[in-house]
Amino acid sequence: MLSRLIAVFVLIITFTSCQPTDSVVGSSSDTQISSLTFTVDTTYVDVKNSQLVAKGKVKNNGNTTVTSPWDVEVQFYTDNTFTTKLGGNYTQIGVPLSNGQQTFWTVTFSSANVNVVQYPNFNVNDIRGIYKN
Repeated sequence: MLSRLIAVFVLIITFTSCQPTDSVVGSSSDTQISSLTFTVDTTYVDVKNSQLVAKGKVKNNGNTTVTSPWDVEVQFYTDNTFTTKLGGNYTQIGVPLSNGQQTFWTVTFSSANVNVVQYPNFNVNDIRGIYKN
């Protein structure tokens, strides 16, 4: 009985220690803001900081105000075929957007598992605005 209890305890510790501490990019529990249109103005490799950088604008085309805070999520891919995903990241936006208003966004991506500097032709896709739940 004690050995089963210890085994269950070890499994609980193992699974809870593997849980992410931050919100997962692409989480289905987040609320997507459907009225936003995104443009990507520039992408580049920041060699000094070993990260990929994407910058652009987001515009609210809806009839309701996007309230603050909200987030912009971006998925990073090795190239423009969008078949190999490097990962994703998000940034919080601290301004509300009324209908017709726009703001700028910047999202960076780095990885302990992948040397992102090796992907100078990276591309971004699956950009969305969300309220984190």
